This record gives sequence, C-alpha cells and structure tokens, in this order.
Amino acid sequence: MTTLEIKSDTAKSHQKKEKVNPVIDTIMNEGSVIIYGDTTIQKDKIRDVLIKFEPYITFNDFKVNMESVKAKLDLNSHELGKQYRTAIRESYDDSDNLFAGHYTFATWGCGVPCQINVLIDRRTGKIYDAPNSSVGAEFKKDSRMLIINPPEEKNYFYNNCSYCKPEIYILNEATKKFEKKEPYKK
Repeated sequence: MTTLEIKSDTAKSHQKKEKVNPVIDTIMNEGSVIIYGDTTIQKDKIRDVLIKFEPYITFNDFKVNMESVKAKLDLNSHELGKQYRTAIRESYDDSDNLFAGHYTFATWGCGVPCQINVLIDRRTGKIYDAPNSSVGAEFKKDSRMLIINPPEEKNYFYNNCSYCKPEIYILNEATKKFEKKEPYKK
C-alpha cells in the first residue's frame, strides 16, 4: 500500500499562522510630496498624501512697524459688524489678534470646517473684508502677510483635502484689501 502525501500551503492545525502587521511608513518621498501608508501592500492602498508647504516668501518680507492705537470699534462700518458684534468685539479686545502693525484679525466659526474672518483697523475702528478660512490662519503682529489654512505639521506638510490647501495673502494697506500670492515661484 502506498501512502499519498498531500501538500498544502495552509498551516496545519497544530501550527500557528504568523500574522503580518501592517507597516506604516513612507511609500513615496519626492520633494514636496510625501505619501504614507502600509508598505506591506500595494501602492494603490495609500492611506494619506501630505504635501510640503514651502513658500518662497516669508513673514519677514512684509515687515511693518508696530503702533499702539485702539480707536472705538465701528460695528456699523461693515455688514458683518451688525451680525457678529460679540465675536468681533471679543477679537478686538484680545491682544493675541494683532496683525500688520495696527490691525486686529478677527475670526469665528461658521460650521465645520468654516471660519469667517475680518480685519479691523485699530486707527479708525473700521471693519474690512478678510479671506475666510477652513482650518485657521497664521499671521504676525508685525507683518502684512497672512497664511490661510496653514499646515499643522511642524514640518509644514498639509493634507491634500479640498479645504486644507494653504493660501498666502498680503494686505494692501492703501486699499485695505488682501492680495493673493502664489506660494511657489513659477
């Protein structure tokens, strides 16, 4: 009698199967784009795409002198002043919201992800339009540069979602309007 040996690629019942844990690491790193995901699977199973935000301009390129002024707030100078007077008043009184030498940058939530922003001239108390944001704004008290939706990561990488893209604006003091700048040289 011959014994027939059956070969199988499945583990026998007394053997433990080795579990393969996913390895989350960098799948691709090409300059301004880093892709993280499970390196034990195919690249079409990418978990997240992060893009590096490396603008060629900085806050120091748009320095201004600081002024210690604070006129009476004119809520009637802008339609949002009447609708959101509490949020605007609170921002105006908060010294952390100083922007571009003699302005206050006021912001408040309008849903997720949504933030309304206005600019208040501390010389006159008048309110002006500012670009709205989704995930915050970064500014300096002594610079006219504003970054809407700044990256949260310390390395300045941001998630490639439709509302997360950082945008740079420079305040034109003569017109009291923000002018959008491309963050990268073309």
